Amino acid sequence: MITKLDRVLLPRKKFIYHYKNLRWARGRCETYLCFVVKRRVGPDSLSFDFGHLRNRNGCHVELLFLRYLGALCPGLWGYGVTGEKKVSYSITWFCSWSPCVNCSLRLAQFLNQTPNLCLRIFVSRLYFCDLEDSREREGLRMLKKAGVRITVMSYKGEGLQ
Repeated sequence: MITKLDRVLLPRKKFIYHYKNLRWARGRCETYLCFVVKRRVGPDSLSFDFGHLRNRNGCHVELLFLRYLGALCPGLWGYGVTGEKKVSYSITWFCSWSPCVNCSLRLAQFLNQTPNLCLRIFVSRLYFCDLEDSREREGLRMLKKAGVRITVMSYKGEGLQ
């Protein structure tokens, strides 16, 4: 699975460049998503996986992550099936940009249909949210209504200097 993804760890220089919390991030057209997936089957078992992705071939990184979700989260869709153990997942994303309105909508729809998955998103920069009537703001509100906790990272708070 990891061979299909980028290398597991994002190189430090690349991380600092793409995750630098700037209002105007010139030259940073790619979106990076570092993830941690925690899997729990019952109260005594916990496993996790981690890695990173970036947008490719016109596909936003959030939707790319959803494509890999079945491999990262075995048993995700078997939740509640008779005779199967209930598997719950907690996923944390660290994104260089917040999701656009279309990705927010798709994620919110997906999460509303997947009660055994909890998503927390930390973003370095907000994607086109400066305008008062920004659709991107509404997308972030949809995610919040779907139970996603979204936090804007600060350089100081993350210990990157």
